[in-house]
Amino acid sequence: MATEISRTVLFHFLFSGLTFTFLVTFAVSFDPYFLHSCANNIGNYTANSAYERDLNTIFKQITSITKLNYGFYSKKVGEVNAMALCRADVKLDVCTGCLNETISRVKLDCPNSKEAIGWSADCTLRYSNTNLSEKLEINPQTCLYNTGSTADEYFELRLGELLSDLRNKAAAGGALLKYAAGNSSLRASERLYALVQCTPDLSEGDCNHCLDKAATDGIRRCCLKQRGCRVLSPSCNLRFETYPFVEAGAEFPPPPSPSGDRQKEEEEPNKSKRTPVVVASLSVIFGVAVVSISGFLIWKRRNNQDTEYREIQLLDLVEGRIDM
Repeated sequence: MATEISRTVLFHFLFSGLTFTFLVTFAVSFDPYFLHSCANNIGNYTANSAYERDLNTIFKQITSITKLNYGFYSKKVGEVNAMALCRADVKLDVCTGCLNETISRVKLDCPNSKEAIGWSADCTLRYSNTNLSEKLEINPQTCLYNTGSTADEYFELRLGELLSDLRNKAAAGGALLKYAAGNSSLRASERLYALVQCTPDLSEGDCNHCLDKAATDGIRRCCLKQRGCRVLSPSCNLRFETYPFVEAGAEFPPPPSPSGDRQKEEEEPNKSKRTPVVVASLSVIFGVAVVSISGFLIWKRRNNQDTEYREIQLLDLVEGRIDM
């Protein structure tokens, strides 16, 4: 009896411990800096509808990516359009992990919404029943800010200069990547760090405009005189802090330059010109070999009729190898 009670107590203790561990892990795994916006005016989709199936198909494609692709993904399945943008300094496993988590959070916070957006620390996810590609969207705009504040006008001056420089660099990026990160010195040994990024499908002008609105209206409305802030919109985002936050050594390599593409195109024709020469040379060699073997076999057939069958088999084998 005592043994059974001990086993029951032990079972409940272990079960409670596992349950507590699961709940803690579940809570910790969620990004505490997650923000979302549900477009309630667009309408909802119904359970098990074609829209839900297409949306889940896109989610599966986005979360099973095997190539970082500069952190940007644009998908369309049926009526559903979706975009995902990872922060340009994170690696593939961080990117996919962030997108998995963001999808889970959006599903919870915007159930059955036909249009929604989720912002996490390392990625942004959007989906809609309207086209999203090459379309500038500044609103809805939101932010998270550092509780540390400053009334230093020099801080504001240096921040404005740094964000302006990074904005121009990011906007000038190509169709694969519109991103820039850097830092600037403040008083004494203190430095200011910042990152800006647009969805790369935007034009240079739209990216510049989006980041300008984030650096002016966004900061003014949300985090003026704060020592750190993240301003988030559907098409772009920025962040600044007084400590380094960009992943060292993880920044994307620059996209291929047009000159590199031209050089590759110039090399390709030369390669294609050489290929027929090599093939022709091999054909001549094999042709001579076949003719030689055939002549040898004919000679052997005339001189030794008993070995005719074996020699014909040998000829067939060589011809098979040539065809392969």
